[in-house]
Amino acid sequence: MNLPSPPSIGPRSARQGGPLMDSGSLLAPSPAADFLGPHHLVHRPDTPEGLLLSAMPPGRHRFGFSAELPERHALFSDSTAPFHDLLYPMESLRQMAVFAAGRYFRVPENRRILLADCTMAVTALAPWERTSPTAQLTLDLDLTPTELVGGVPRAMDCRASINIEGERCGTVTARLVFLMPGVYRSHRAHSRRESEATAHGHSGLPAGHGVPGPELVGRRTTRNVLIGLPLHEDEAALVFPVNIPAAREVLPDSGSEVPSALFLEVSRQAALFGAGELYGLAPAHAVLTDWHAAFRGFAEPGLPLRCGVRPRTADASGEVRRDGAGRPVAELDLVFTQGTRVVATMSTSVLQIC
Repeated sequence: MNLPSPPSIGPRSARQGGPLMDSGSLLAPSPAADFLGPHHLVHRPDTPEGLLLSAMPPGRHRFGFSAELPERHALFSDSTAPFHDLLYPMESLRQMAVFAAGRYFRVPENRRILLADCTMAVTALAPWERTSPTAQLTLDLDLTPTELVGGVPRAMDCRASINIEGERCGTVTARLVFLMPGVYRSHRAHSRRESEATAHGHSGLPAGHGVPGPELVGRRTTRNVLIGLPLHEDEAALVFPVNIPAAREVLPDSGSEVPSALFLEVSRQAALFGAGELYGLAPAHAVLTDWHAAFRGFAEPGLPLRCGVRPRTADASGEVRRDGAGRPVAELDLVFTQGTRVVATMSTSVLQIC
C-alpha cells in the first residue's frame, strides 16, 4: 500500500507543532491519503491521562474522523446510482483503526493487522443521496482493545456512527486481529496449502471469458468491473470469477494478500448483478443497505477466486420483501471460495430505488 503523510490528528498535534509521530515509535502505517483523499482524525480521550502517550489506559478510546466525500474519485465517484459510495466509510474506519492501533494502543509494527469481520447498516437513505457537489462525512469512532497481553491487545473492536452533513445515517463495525509474525506465517502457509490443493489456474478471468457491462454491477467505467460473467447460473445461484489483477489496480493493496476491500467491492458488484438476474431488479438503480462480512484465513492472490450468490431464503420464486416505503429489497448470501476452501462469507440487502 502506498502510504504518504499521516492524517491531521487534531488539537494536540497543533500544540506540538507537528504530527504525533517519532522515528523511535512502533507505529502502524498511516492511512492512505491517496485512496481516501484529505481527511482528519481527532483523538477524544475520556480521561486527562489519556492525553499522555505514556499513560494510555488499555480500555476504549474515542476518535472523530472527518472528510469530504469524494466527487471525482476514480472508484468512489463511479456509481450509476445517485448515492455516495458505501465502501468509503467502511474503508475509512479500517484505515483509521489500523493507524490508531500503532499510534495509540502500542500494537508493535511487526504485527500483521487483519480484518476478521465487518458490518454496515444504512439507517437513513436520504443523506446518502448526491444532491450537491460536496458533502461532509464524519465518523464518531469507538475503538476497544481486547485480549490484552502485557498491555498489548491481540484484537480490537471498532464501532462508528456515520453522519453526512450532520445527519446520522448509518453504522459500521469491524473487528481487527493483530497476529505475531510466527502466527501469521503459520496461518498463511496453512491457507496456501489448502487453496493450492484444489484451486488451479491463474487469478484473472478464464481465457476468453467476458465481463458484464459496468451498469450491470452499478459502475459506469469498465475499468472498475471486478467480476466476469457468471461461470454457473440457475434459478437458485450464480457463480462469478473474480478478476484479482484488475481489482488490485483500483483498490488499496495489502501486500502479498488479497485486500479486504476487494471482497467488499466484489460482493457489491456480484450482489447488484445477482439482484438483477435472480429478482429482476435494475442494478443501475439499486443500493446496498446492509452488509455483513466474515473472513476465514487468507486468499491467495495468484489463484482463482470465485464468488457465489444465492437468495437468503430457500424460495427462489423471484418474490422479494418490501421495505416500509413499499420498495423491493433482495436479500442475498455470498460465499467466496478458492477451490473447495471458503475464504469469506457475506450477507447483504439490495434496495431498488423506484
